[in-house]
This record gives sequence, structure tokens and C-alpha cells, in this order.
Amino acid sequence: MHASSLPYGMKMKRYLFVFIISVSPLILKSQTLNGMSGLLNIPSADMQADGTFIMGANYLPEINQPTLGYNTGNYYFNLTFLPFLEVAYKLTILKMEQTGTYNQDRSFSVRLRLLKEKGCLPSATIGVHDIYSSSGKNVQYFSATYIVFTKHFNLKRTVIGVTSGYGTDKLVKSQFVGLFGGLSLAHSDFKPLTLMADYDCKGINLGGSLLLFNHLYLLSMYQHLKYFTGGIAYRIYL
Repeated sequence: MHASSLPYGMKMKRYLFVFIISVSPLILKSQTLNGMSGLLNIPSADMQADGTFIMGANYLPEINQPTLGYNTGNYYFNLTFLPFLEVAYKLTILKMEQTGTYNQDRSFSVRLRLLKEKGCLPSATIGVHDIYSSSGKNVQYFSATYIVFTKHFNLKRTVIGVTSGYGTDKLVKSQFVGLFGGLSLAHSDFKPLTLMADYDCKGINLGGSLLLFNHLYLLSMYQHLKYFTGGIAYRIYL
């Protein structure tokens, strides 16, 4: 059927679809539940472009903080102010056991890229999450020290990203202890969408991310194949 013979509503949907594709990159650099660049629940070696500022929020089921036994959420501010340096300030909503009221745990994270992906070489990044937590070391639920590698492969119209890393137990309650890894997949027919799967040292996560109009970012995932969770973020270029 020729485009001119389509109903008006179908024409508008087609134009919107083409526009969304045209303003979105093929390789989407995602934000994890921690507010740092990565896949679903693990970091990757990818970095945002220099001068990228992101603010977002995530819904966190109790699996993220099993010792608390309740669902919660976080919100964060992320800045890549050098091509190889990323920092984030994150606030997690906590329920005070004594009073039953809610408070915020403030924490800082930083990532440093050691090697940029080039030719056969993957990119390499080291990171420390929750360097400082305002609630003390015993509630640093998202702390981590790690090194991670990422390599992208172009297969015709599809880009597959392979990420592998190792986390240490140098910090109390480190989120990633041992090997972790994941895959991402983006197709040129629908550039805004990236499908992902990762293993975060505790379980397998499946999900995807969607970038609309090059600014609004949506994340949805099936965490540890038990809980649905997700987040929303908005990014600008300074």
C-alpha cells in the first residue's frame, strides 16, 4: 500500500516512528539501577559523551535491599565532565525502624575509563560505587569496587555489546563479588531500543532500555527473573 493511501492516523504513527529513529543513536549508553552507566544492574565500560548530565529515578523492589524487607526507590544526578571520568550523587529512600518515617541515604560513586574501545581492543573502566554513604558502612547496599571490559561487534545491521567484569569485596556489603557480565543488542531498524541481559553475581536480569528524542530514557527489567522494576531518566549535553 502506498503511503498516500494510508489513513491519516496511520500516517502520523509512521512519521513519529521515523522521527524517533532518526534522533536516536544506534548504541544506547544505558543507566543502571545505580544511576551509573551500564546494562541493567551491572556496570559496563561504556562512557557517556563528555559534558553529559543525567538525572533520574528508579523503583527498587526488596530484592535490591533484602535485609530491609520492603520496596523502595532512589533518584540520582550523574555527570560525565571529562571523556574518561563519570561521577554520580545518589539518594536512596530508607525507612527508619525506630520511628517508621522515611529518610534518605546519600552516596557518591565514581568511574574512570582506562582504555577506550578501538579496533580489536575493548574499553576498560574501573569504578567505586558508594564511596561515602551518609547512613554509615552497614547500609552501603550498593557499594562496589570493580574493573569491567566492554566490546561491541557489528553484525550487518545489529550491534552486539559484550561486557565482562570482576568485583572485589573491599567495601562492606559489596554488590558485585566475583565475575559478572552481560549482553546488549541494538538493531538499526529500531535504534532507540536496546535489549539487555546480565548476571550481577546474584542472579540473571532481563530487560531493555528506550531512548526517546535523544533525551528521555526509560529502563524496564525482570530482576533475577522474579521482580519487575524500572526507572526513568532525562539527559542533556552541557
